[in-house]
Amino acid sequence: MKSSPPKIVLSGAVILVALGFHIVFGAVNFSVACDPDAGKVLWKHLAYKGKHFLGKVETDVSLVGLPADEVQCLLIPVPEGNALQISSSHVMAISVQSVVDPLIGANDFTRSRAWFMQGRATALQRIRYRKGGDIWQNIYRFTEKGVYRLRKKPGRAAEKKLAPKHWTKIKESFYPYGDKRPGGCSVLEPTVLLYLLSTVAFRIQADPFSLYVCDRKQLHRVKAYVSGHQRLKVNYLEKTLQNEIRKEGMIDTVKISFEAHALAPDNTEPEEFSFLGLKGDFEIYIDAATRIPVQVTGTVKGLGKVNLMLRKAKLVQ
Repeated sequence: MKSSPPKIVLSGAVILVALGFHIVFGAVNFSVACDPDAGKVLWKHLAYKGKHFLGKVETDVSLVGLPADEVQCLLIPVPEGNALQISSSHVMAISVQSVVDPLIGANDFTRSRAWFMQGRATALQRIRYRKGGDIWQNIYRFTEKGVYRLRKKPGRAAEKKLAPKHWTKIKESFYPYGDKRPGGCSVLEPTVLLYLLSTVAFRIQADPFSLYVCDRKQLHRVKAYVSGHQRLKVNYLEKTLQNEIRKEGMIDTVKISFEAHALAPDNTEPEEFSFLGLKGDFEIYIDAATRIPVQVTGTVKGLGKVNLMLRKAKLVQ
């Protein structure tokens, strides 16, 4: 019989480390600080689970660094605008898979993968896939002036069993930023927010600041701020190549709140912001000692407020 991993009971206070990125309040420009480890993230895979009396949610997040030439061949061409290009030897890729299992009705399965520059966290490309009542794949290619989207759906019922590359219902769209974004600010992809918080330990006295994030069709100004310290109970498995350790007990966390505002074009209905399957505003709780996001709290459509609690973390060696 497989033995249980050793258990560590967590307690005690910790001291926050300094910011790893330069922040310009009001809007944010990212540049790696003099600390060579400023962009380092301790985790490479996080598994969350959330329970609600109307159902449950499971979300997995993976992070990996890739050679630039390997990513270059994956970036799609755009018919208009100047697509953002890779400007370093490596690119980060973050993948998310989320399953909502409601008490009543069919499961909703979504998967995404995004490629972004490590230093400024600038988004290059994002692929989203949904399997449920409506099946589709969206590829978003980020440009200097907006986002080009290539949408694919099964053209016939028989195509639902095939891979997206064989789907025949295709639509191209372009969503310009217009004058909504301050000049020089990087445009991010939503899941990159989790990466940024893992590389930056926010000071409790820091003022609110804004990030510019393109979710689907619209640019969003996402206001982020430290809303306090909180003692939080955790219970998750920490895995390395050498061993597995059960982390269980109370820890000190930093609660980061996010409020999203869609910068919708005139005469256009603002879209609701989406992050890890959550809709609207949300909070992320970071372990103040390790910078690992141990809980994400927000609203799941059809369920209500859900706490996505960390259940497994694979660490970088």
